Amino acid sequence: MINSRIFGHLWSTSESHAIFGEQARVARWLDVIIALAEAQAECGVIPKAAAAEISALRGRELPIETIAERTRTTGHSTLGLILTLRELLTPTAAEYVYYGATVQDITDTSQVLEIRAVGSLLWRDLRIIEEMLLALASEHRETPMAGRTHGQIGSPISFGFKVASWADEIGRHIERLHDGRRRWLVGQFAGAVGTLGFFDEWGLTLRSAFCRRLSLGEPAISWLSARDRVVEFAHVIATTATSLARIGNEVYNLQRQEIGELRERASPSTVGSITMPHKRNPEGSEQIVTLAQTARAQAGILADAMVHEHERDGRTWKVEWAAFPALSHCVLSATSLSKALLSGLEVDAPAMERNLAIVSASESMLSIMAARIGKHHAQHLLQSAFLDAKENGVSLPSVLAEKATEEELALLSSVELGSSAKMVDQVVHSARRRRSFETESWQ
Repeated sequence: MINSRIFGHLWSTSESHAIFGEQARVARWLDVIIALAEAQAECGVIPKAAAAEISALRGRELPIETIAERTRTTGHSTLGLILTLRELLTPTAAEYVYYGATVQDITDTSQVLEIRAVGSLLWRDLRIIEEMLLALASEHRETPMAGRTHGQIGSPISFGFKVASWADEIGRHIERLHDGRRRWLVGQFAGAVGTLGFFDEWGLTLRSAFCRRLSLGEPAISWLSARDRVVEFAHVIATTATSLARIGNEVYNLQRQEIGELRERASPSTVGSITMPHKRNPEGSEQIVTLAQTARAQAGILADAMVHEHERDGRTWKVEWAAFPALSHCVLSATSLSKALLSGLEVDAPAMERNLAIVSASESMLSIMAARIGKHHAQHLLQSAFLDAKENGVSLPSVLAEKATEEELALLSSVELGSSAKMVDQVVHSARRRRSFETESWQ
């Protein structure tokens, strides 16, 4: 579905394809190989002239079909690329391509560059989404609606209170992205089994120069078999998509026609149903939920790669090659759809007020009556009164006329929002303060 010309727009974005397209992957591998050669020349491991010739290949579009055919022929993950690069160099420089490196040095570091690209887009999108939610929460900090528990109408809340809960959750994901950068953006240069044995005493100096050239952190020890960095990032972004799904799922439910409190904006060309013209399907919100389900599944697959045998195990880290791009496509698509959903969200305040109906004051009445006759007695009395009114088709005030005081009966026509507005203000203030210290860019 990600690469479908018909449905791909629902499972990926142009930006996610720019990261994970075949040509982009090869270009990223080449950047890593060039950084390695430059670092080796800096440390005196290879001739500077050879490194300069290898560096001159940066930005060159390489023949994908040739690389693919050679990869199939050799059965080696990166040899197809190396053979192709060697043909573009003089015999002397060709000897120093991929010098002393192993597959994982190239692919792991390349994957870290993918993490950096995905994280940067996610950082940007989440900050946009949070800003939308903060504005919406402030606008509706006192817009009354029914709070619901167990799928049933409960006590009143404000719509801003609901939205502020979303914003607060997204803010925690932004903090997780901020806190995880130094753990995740770490280069890999390890050699055959992680000891950098090919380079003798130059190993650690070379690794430092290599990571510096790619603007990546340097690990204390090679992480060929320690996959927790990739897995942690995967679960953070999958959980982020799931928080977006919580928003999408709520919008999906509240735009049911029998509720009608929220609606996705539809373009004039949108067709809800071919056979039922009255329908306006929640395409955006339901797709966000679907993407989050897929993202969680891919993150689970990646977690399996943490159980690694010995110093290198291709059965595990090659799983990442398939699962990580799929996960990233889904998450970036979820953020893109969430931005569109929130930017066009229609709030029907009259419908919210209408749905509150007479049950809106039950919690307030319980609180007032509890002080007079005791909490458990008041709860039993009110529950019986609500049931009597519903089953016999009579008004609640008439049922309670002889059991409640005038002050208590007056609550039936009031809407008490508790501390909704104050909590909205706290979320907005906290987020604004945190954002004032954040950088626009994740890197």
